[in-house]
Amino acid sequence: MTRMKLVGVLMAGLALAACGGDDDGGDEVNSGGDLDGKQLSSLTAEESQAVCQDLAASATVTKEDVCEIAGAFASAFGGADCEATKAECMSEPEQPPPDEGCATAGFTDCTATVAEYKACMTAQVQALKAITCATPLDTAAEPPAACAALSEKCPEILGGQAGGA
Repeated sequence: MTRMKLVGVLMAGLALAACGGDDDGGDEVNSGGDLDGKQLSSLTAEESQAVCQDLAASATVTKEDVCEIAGAFASAFGGADCEATKAECMSEPEQPPPDEGCATAGFTDCTATVAEYKACMTAQVQALKAITCATPLDTAAEPPAACAALSEKCPEILGGQAGGA
């Protein structure tokens, strides 16, 4: 997988996490289960937003997670020291998340189901949270296995091309 594709996959997970939501301690999406069998392309605008909001509420990424990821990227792609970058990030004042809403534009032509989308996005957030300064980014290059269906059916959501190319 190319570095740009890796960045795209990781940024998709970060964008989802940045959508907002308070940490209720859960990592699973429980509401909206009646939509799980529907294809993303068949959702109404209101249903799309409900799915996105449900995911955002469950996809909590802490400042430490974000700073750890920033450090890992700075180390891998900029030659900076991961721990120093993380420490600098942690010392910066807390910024409120942008209220940009949830991006559902990729749903338009997507044949993946809501359940497949939820599984992938949840797995991506967990993969992001697992990145540390000790994580070689080469090992984090592939999307989680839970993203196989979404990658095949809706590569534009993950920033790639069909078939994992």
